[in-house]
Amino acid sequence: MHNENANTQLASDLLKSKDFIDSITSLLMPTLSEVLSGAVERAIAMNASVTMSKKDFAAANRISESVLEKWIANGVVLLAPTPTTTVKRTITCKETGIERTDIMEKHGNALINVAAWREKNRQQAVKCRYLKP
Repeated sequence: MHNENANTQLASDLLKSKDFIDSITSLLMPTLSEVLSGAVERAIAMNASVTMSKKDFAAANRISESVLEKWIANGVVLLAPTPTTTVKRTITCKETGIERTDIMEKHGNALINVAAWREKNRQQAVKCRYLKP
């Protein structure tokens, strides 16, 4: 009994069945189209944007975030200018009771200058002796 299959039809024969393929396709198509449209939108946004977040840049170039931080420190990748705002904070000292006002600059999220990155790579490609124009 253990040598007998419940389904006498071979698996390869089942794959050739048009009804089976149609049913699998109809089940998977909504999920596949959703995943593909999201990936296409993200790819277009990454290739068209002038700046990109550190996390997205690391993912797009398949590097770790620690390597990206080293690249930024060494000047391999440039940061885009981000807007700063001035924040005033008034604090009362608990020990002396004296009130003081601190003025701080708050920086926006650091963004990678993708336009400069692309231009740098283009210049390196132009100077490459292995590429012929």
